[in-house]
Amino acid sequence: MEKGDLTYRINGCAITVHNKLKRGFMEYVYCRALAIELKREGIQFEREVWLPIHYDNLKIAWRRCDFYCQQAVVVEIKAKAILANEDIVQAINTLERLNVKDGLLINFGADSLQYKHIFNNKYRSETEFQNITSEQVGESDEDTFESRHYLPSWLVEKIQRDKLRGQKV
Repeated sequence: MEKGDLTYRINGCAITVHNKLKRGFMEYVYCRALAIELKREGIQFEREVWLPIHYDNLKIAWRRCDFYCQQAVVVEIKAKAILANEDIVQAINTLERLNVKDGLLINFGADSLQYKHIFNNKYRSETEFQNITSEQVGESDEDTFESRHYLPSWLVEKIQRDKLRGQKV
């Protein structure tokens, strides 16, 4: 992380959030505060964005990440007393499976901000990957990327309710 680069700027935003809020809140509180600071810093981002999970040369499912900044850096947020090795291993695996080059694991739950800059040394061009087919995974229909296959059922139901509400208005 070098002064002025994107991860340095994101980390600076996280430091500001931690200095103002300290520890003791749930992850979503830190996510909201970090979103405010990223906007102030002029860093483009998407929150809770779904990115494809890659397996061999296939895109097989989708996973949500906390922040995807400037289509380049995945940021995962924690609010734990201390980052464990499992958190770091999960962050590395997430970058590799999502096929993103650069990531930050940020923990707001400790006395001082904890962060790890994670690199994906297995990054490949997106053109090397194809969507799976239902036949490849033994599913009976062609909607393998339909939300019901990878979202929790409560979220699928909420999306359906929201769609219905939108149609009634």
